[in-house]
Amino acid sequence: MKSIVSLLLACLVPVSALAATGTMIKDEDMKTSASAASAVVGRAAKGADVEILVRQGGWTRISSAGKTGWVRILAVKSTVPTGGAGDVFGLVEAGTTKRDPNKVVAVAGLRGLNEEELKLARFDAGQMLQLDHYASDRGDALGFARSNGLQAAKVPYLPNPKKERQQEQNNANDIWGVGGS
Repeated sequence: MKSIVSLLLACLVPVSALAATGTMIKDEDMKTSASAASAVVGRAAKGADVEILVRQGGWTRISSAGKTGWVRILAVKSTVPTGGAGDVFGLVEAGTTKRDPNKVVAVAGLRGLNEEELKLARFDAGQMLQLDHYASDRGDALGFARSNGLQAAKVPYLPNPKKERQQEQNNANDIWGVGGS
């Protein structure tokens, strides 16, 4: 019985030992809640090692220099554990595999969505049909442009790289120099 209790106590590792570590990518204010409007409780400096506690939408709750607060998700680079309890419990990014540090996994244009939500995304034909309600016809677009002082500008098309490559190949194959194929 005593050995079972000892084993159970050994398994109760402090949560801080299981939480993932990270590095601040830039200087960032630490907030009281996951909101840009919330009060600042401290500042995490670029390059500082932090403890990542939880992620929520576009925010990450961290602990740094004795303070705990929320920073924007893109301000912290997490260090996924390479073995041990961190991999078993998946406290930071459950269900994900080890990261390739050379790959970008965050998309700045998708605010408020985390990686798990993106993985669960599915096609919805009804939502696609709703997009038609947001469409503008040519007259509406021209009226908007005029009312906001926008003017048309002629912009030349970019050259077609495929067509240029084909022309270069044709020229290389033209041994007589007459330009025909």
